[in-house]
Amino acid sequence: MSKDWDVIIIGAGSAGIPTSIFAANRGAKVLQIEADDKIGGTLMLSSGQISAAGTKRQKKMGIEDSAIEHYQDAQRIAENTIDPVLGKLAIDNAADTYDWLESIGYKPINNHPVAGGAHEPYLKRRYHWADNAAIAILDVLKPIHEKLVEEKKIDLRLNCRMVEILKDKSNNVIGVEAKSANGKDVFYGKNIVITTGGYAHNKDLWKELTPNIPLRAWTNRYSLGDGLIAARKIGADYDGANKFLCTFAGVLEDPEDPFSTSLGMQFSPQVREPWEIYVNSDGNRFVREDHPSVHAREHALLDQKNQKMFIIFDERIKQNAPCINPLIESSIDDKYGNHPHYSKSNTLIELAKKISVPEKNLIETVEKYNLATENGIDKEFNRIRMFGKISKPPFYAIHAGGITVVSPAGLKTNESLNVLDIQGRTIPNLFAAGEVLGFTRLSGSAFVNGMSLMPAIAFGKLLGEKILHWKKN
Repeated sequence: MSKDWDVIIIGAGSAGIPTSIFAANRGAKVLQIEADDKIGGTLMLSSGQISAAGTKRQKKMGIEDSAIEHYQDAQRIAENTIDPVLGKLAIDNAADTYDWLESIGYKPINNHPVAGGAHEPYLKRRYHWADNAAIAILDVLKPIHEKLVEEKKIDLRLNCRMVEILKDKSNNVIGVEAKSANGKDVFYGKNIVITTGGYAHNKDLWKELTPNIPLRAWTNRYSLGDGLIAARKIGADYDGANKFLCTFAGVLEDPEDPFSTSLGMQFSPQVREPWEIYVNSDGNRFVREDHPSVHAREHALLDQKNQKMFIIFDERIKQNAPCINPLIESSIDDKYGNHPHYSKSNTLIELAKKISVPEKNLIETVEKYNLATENGIDKEFNRIRMFGKISKPPFYAIHAGGITVVSPAGLKTNESLNVLDIQGRTIPNLFAAGEVLGFTRLSGSAFVNGMSLMPAIAFGKLLGEKILHWKKN
């Protein structure tokens, strides 16, 4: 295939795959570079939550909805912190994107859409996911993509990592430099599209862009910020780090490894009512443990030092409560007292020492809670359900904290997804979509249902189908 491309796409995940599909189907000569040895990106990790208003599926179910209502509802949840230009662009194109996914075989759970689930609910049912999470989306995109690769309409280069964006003397982007096992190559193209994902698997970049946020991550190992780094080198602007919201919550298997976050902790009271109490680094409770709003619990954790928390309970709770992590139910007992993040002590004083919180505070916190269970009234946090005192030794603490599954900061673009420089001017021929725009761009200071994955797919479709242009030979 030609070394001069109509479209060069950096990344083959949520945004990169639809970009390449639609550009190739329009007749573009497409080169797609992917650092991994397979396509999919975060689709292989994502829960697959997508949202759209005005879809054919909604109409069949008698749900009256519109993009305007969706946008207003999303901003309500995010407290008006979503980028208004890109937020409207994503939502205005969500229904068409969703209908396309269904037309190529995507099947959500039967009763979907729903109003809510993992995060704050919408006011209307416009939120979907599938039994097989985001793999269900990859499963319908992959055959189309593979066919275009086989037909040589997409030149896919796996294990090929972009290292630099190239510009000419007029500051027009003209190509990229990439490296693979065969060495470095230079590729020239009319449109360069960055869909490299986030940066939450890059400790140094995380520290630079989000220095006040501790890194505990569960992310794709290729979320290294390649696109963000290369674009910044040529003057691209970025923002969004100040809108970070942690996920409630995770435990590191290895205290020295920020990427060792284990899955399965059940903190949602709708799934498992908490028997335990949660305390911060000062040994004090900081949130109503059974608060129905995950948004409230996440913001409470965000305000704690290093977003650190400890789950405190006793032997009676350990023996009678549902397992707090069903994924490791068979082995969790072996961790207590034998793992740095699963502490066990015969007294609360000893436990306080092990988790490095003030002894007096922890003892007073437990005493106050025990009194609340006796009276049936939690004056401090108005907890509704309490399952008895924390009084039977040994006592336990699980060390947890706010985690991230996404990268808050990202590149600035205009309404055509053209990357902007630090003066607010477009960088000719350079576009971006997906998490490289920053999670907070489309979800603000919240987790708005479906407003991460759906915008990535919608923007990829929009770029390939309408926005990118090239002269036909």
